[in-house]
Parts: sequence; structure tokens; C-alpha cells
Amino acid sequence: MLIIKPNPLKWVLLTGAWGLAAHLGLAFPNGKETFERSFDMVWNTVTEAFWDENFNGVDWERVGDRYKGELGQVKDRKDLVVLLQSMLDELGQSHFKILNASAEPLFGASRGGYTGISLKYTPHGAYVVRIEPGSVAHKEGIQVGWKLKSVNGKSTKRIIQSILRAEIPEKRKLFLIQVNLGVRINGSAGKQLRTDWYPSLGGKEKIYLTPARDERERSEPIGFLSEQKLEYEETYLRDRVLYLRFNYFMPALMQKIRLAIEAAEGRAEGLILDLRGNFGGLTIMGTGIAGLLIEEATPLGKMTMRKGLVNYRGYPQEKRFTGPVAILIDSCTISTAEMFAAGLQEAGRARLFGEVSQGDSLPSLLKKLPSGDVLQYALGDFTTPKGNRIEKNGVIPDVLVDADPEALAAGLDLPLQSAMEWLGIMPSLEDDGGT
Repeated sequence: MLIIKPNPLKWVLLTGAWGLAAHLGLAFPNGKETFERSFDMVWNTVTEAFWDENFNGVDWERVGDRYKGELGQVKDRKDLVVLLQSMLDELGQSHFKILNASAEPLFGASRGGYTGISLKYTPHGAYVVRIEPGSVAHKEGIQVGWKLKSVNGKSTKRIIQSILRAEIPEKRKLFLIQVNLGVRINGSAGKQLRTDWYPSLGGKEKIYLTPARDERERSEPIGFLSEQKLEYEETYLRDRVLYLRFNYFMPALMQKIRLAIEAAEGRAEGLILDLRGNFGGLTIMGTGIAGLLIEEATPLGKMTMRKGLVNYRGYPQEKRFTGPVAILIDSCTISTAEMFAAGLQEAGRARLFGEVSQGDSLPSLLKKLPSGDVLQYALGDFTTPKGNRIEKNGVIPDVLVDADPEALAAGLDLPLQSAMEWLGIMPSLEDDGGT
């Protein structure tokens, strides 16, 4: 979740940090004094900002003493990032991050390529769930439903197992697998990839792809938050239901979303918002989109801080959609997306379909460290209008539809089908596949 106060970008709150990279300049001093100043800034910031004075039972002062004693072993910036992240992990909460690729070794840094393939991970493997029309993968004949066997000789099974063995929360593993495989299947622009598949309906088992340059729309940088690669899809299913999918709550997408929803009134019999794989973003975006769907001021949640609280509300816009709303969520629905979905669910304005969401929903701030890295730290606890805590619990859909490998292999989108059936629209194969 991102919240921006009038003072330009001085106070920035965000959620969905796993999908958000920070500006990481390299021209920063690298030495003992810098490491100590960075350490002190991290520890003191958490000390002053954490919403619970008892730190949820963690002896934060003792933690600080223990990790500071290890500063002498820090040789470079990467060591510092690992040390600071380990200290923050002692809190057991999301949104306490050192934003630097070395803090997430399993994450995988984007290499600038794009093949147009979107994968969905299940315990049975990773399946293609969307192919961008006109993309490299589309031209090479890769189809929705195919199961990925390997990339450049590295088996999907080995990649998945390496992450599953990591000592991190189970839900976080699912997210990291999804992102890691996505980075690998997109590769580097112009550098050939060998991909091996288990085709579900026949076809080549081995396909060489030369990723194109990733030219997807980018969001504008916000403070220490760098530009993000945006995805947006808008279509009418069976010419009766407006389907919208986007991966971030970012201002660059607001105009498209607003115009689409406003135009749906009087035309669409229902609206489906696909927030699967949505990494969060600006809180004000969530309340703004909610305003296009409600007819009266509606509570969407509450942030409790060390001193005081903030109530989040959606206020009805002049033009809005009044028909039924379905929201699709999954294990990679994070933060602002979770808050938005839960708020409309509890208000009785939307029905949720899919998997339990990630469970990372804490308001947070960004702060530049002397080392040049960026600290993300939560400063408040978030609860839904009915007092439910999304953090660690996730948002539970009204209709639970877990990923089914047989359905994925057949190119079927069961959560989407369930939402369409609820809206009174019988789905067809043409509604699946993202092609």
C-alpha cells in the first residue's frame, strides 16, 4: 500500500514490497562507519515506529545488541544487507525489508527480456496460464495449459525444490517460486532460451525462444520507489461482463481503470476484477477504485499506529458501476490488493473467488540508508472493517477455488469460470487462456 501526503513524496506508505524494487545507486561509501550508521538508522527507526511498544513479544533491544556485535564481520554492502535483513526478520512481520536484490537471493533479478508467458505454480509444477497476443511465445506456438519442464537445462523441479527447502514462510515460498520462474522464462532480451515442455494437447517439447526487449508500460518513480512494469487487460466476456486485470495499484493505470468502469454502467451485466498476481501499490488507488463501485461512504479498513489510527474509506464517485462485482484473488495477491478486496467483501459489495491471498498487509514507509540501500518498515497494523487481521492470515475468498493441475493443463481458468457462473454467464473455452 502506498499513501502519499501533500508534502511531495516525503511520506510514502506502501505494501507489496516483494514486487517493488528501490532505486539503488552505487556511488555510496562502503566502510565501517557507513555500515554502523546504516545499522543504527534501521534499529532506531523500528524502535520509534513499531506500532506495538512490546514489539509483539520480541526483545528488540536484545536483538539489536546481538546483531550489532556481528557488524565487525561485515566486509561489504552485500554482507550488510544480509545482516540487516536477518535482524528485521526477527520481528516476524512483513514489510520490514532492505530493498536490494541481495536481500532476496531467491527472488531473481529481471534481465530485461519478455517472452509473453505467464506461469502459475502448483505443487504439481508450473503451467502456462496466459500468452500475450503477438508475443515471442505466441509466435512460437506455446499454448496455455503447457507445463514447463526446464529453462536452459535447469529443471523446473530443481528450481522449485531449492526454494521449498529455504527457511522462509510457506506462503512466501509460493510467491518466490512464481516470481523466480517468471524471471527465468522471460530471460534476457536477444539472448536465446532453450525451453522444454510437457505439452498438454500435443506440440513441440523443445522450443527455442529469443526474448524481445521488455517494453511493457512503466509506472513513474515515486520517491525511492523505482518504476514498475505494468500489466493491464480490459475486455468484455461474452459481450456481457467487463473483465479487468492489472498487476499494480499505480497512478499510471488509474485513468484506464476509471474510464472502463464508468463506461460499464448500463452496458455490462457484471464486473470481474482480476487481482491475481497483483503486488499492491498506492492506498489512494484502492480507495479511489472503490469509489467507482459504491453508493455511500464505505469503511475499507483501519491502520493502528503507536499513537493514533487512520480509517480508510471509499467515497462514491459521481459516475460509478452499480452492477454485481466479482474479484479474483490468489496466493500472489498482496497488500493494497488484499485490503481492497477484503474491504469490498466485508461491505457486501463484492464476492471473492480463488485462493487465500498472501497475507502481507501492513502500511509501511521507505527510507534511504547511508549505505545507499532502502529500508522499508511497517509503522502500523492493519485490520479490516470487521476487525480481521490480514497479515499472516490472508483474505479468504467466498468461493475457494484452489489451483487444479488437470484444469490448468486443459487451459481452464476455474476461478474465472466460477465468477462468471455467479454472474449468470455460462463460460466457454473462449473465455480462458489469455490469448
